[in-house]
Amino acid sequence: MEKLAVIDLGSNSIRMSIFEIESEDLWRQTGNYRNMIKLSEGMTGDMLLRPEAQLRAVNALLEYKKIMKREGVTHLRAVATAAVRKAKNGQDFVKDAKEATDITIEVIDGETEAALDCLATSRHLDCKKGIICDIGGGSTEFIAINNGEIKKPAISIPMGSRSITEMFLSDGETPEAINEANAYITKRISELPWLEDMQGAPIVGIGGTLRALAKYHMSDSSNKTISRCEIKATDIDRLFEAISTSSPPIRAQMSGIGMERADIILGGLLPLMRLKEKINAPSLVVADIGIREGILFDFLKTNYKNA
Repeated sequence: MEKLAVIDLGSNSIRMSIFEIESEDLWRQTGNYRNMIKLSEGMTGDMLLRPEAQLRAVNALLEYKKIMKREGVTHLRAVATAAVRKAKNGQDFVKDAKEATDITIEVIDGETEAALDCLATSRHLDCKKGIICDIGGGSTEFIAINNGEIKKPAISIPMGSRSITEMFLSDGETPEAINEANAYITKRISELPWLEDMQGAPIVGIGGTLRALAKYHMSDSSNKTISRCEIKATDIDRLFEAISTSSPPIRAQMSGIGMERADIILGGLLPLMRLKEKINAPSLVVADIGIREGILFDFLKTNYKNA
């Protein structure tokens, strides 16, 4: 039996999932780990990864290496997304991390990230029409599905919860700053080539920002399972109002948000609100999956097809 470890090195967090595999259709997740490393913290101006952020990432990788050895992992794929691909010293970080941990990090482009999101979501949800929206820390991926088929191209835009916060909201969440952020986000979303064809479609949400929103939405519910959680448009507006009118210290006490996202969740929710507005989306369906599952399915397809 083989064990695959998948590491996703994002702008906010580094995550590792371990999967035990018997065949293409017979596998199970045996481990799920997360460290909030804030890799892109402070890089908006000069686009350089800070030494302290790099150290946090390397320390997390060393921790994961010990776990992989203990769990008997036989295969590893480690990928880095927006923070590393945008950073001027991203390749230097990859080289230094390899020397420190002996882990090879693959820096994937936005199109590959979107394709992995799509692969994961298509196996998880039966979606005939919708826009997959993966709001990360440094980028947001958009994939349109119509009549059960992917509309090309999948788009990655370099705006996420942390990058929007640092670009527009670092001096305070003032109405002027939020308006400036919204203008930028609206312009970028308006450039999506298939937007007009997706009017009235639901949004399928991926990523930590939207998982946090789902957890907050379900905080008073006995059902705490966020996967496939559907949030109606009116509830999205209500939740956004509660979050946007609260200060970060108050948000830190909100279920599902906590201290880790209190200062960046508003920046992460703005793309959702502008997309919902643009396509008149009736709802958001949160999928508790992402590129790690996409990498798993890609591995299964490559190594176990017709086995």
